[in-house]
Amino acid sequence: MATNVWVINASCHDYAPAESYGKLRFLSEGPMNKYNVTDMDRQFRKLLDKSTKDDFILLTSLSVMSAIACVIFAQLHGRLNILLYKGGGYVARTLVYNKEPTDEKADKLAD
Repeated sequence: MATNVWVINASCHDYAPAESYGKLRFLSEGPMNKYNVTDMDRQFRKLLDKSTKDDFILLTSLSVMSAIACVIFAQLHGRLNILLYKGGGYVARTLVYNKEPTDEKADKLAD
């Protein structure tokens, strides 16, 4: 299955350098009301339900939109793969959640 790059909002930026990470998919287009977070969640969730754990979120646009997209992706996949703009290109970073506790941590939890 091909990897996708989920771009928060289609705008005038050139996202072509991110295509080396996968096919560009847009979660929204044009101006959005930054206070209408429920609609953002519905719209993004509908699209991100089609994402895979190997896809990326490209951080751009309003911070609230990025936050919502990242939460949805992390809930779906137990991880977050993001692309950050750096020097004319993008760098990938991954955070993995829902790890099993180590034995030491498990022992502390049992106490």
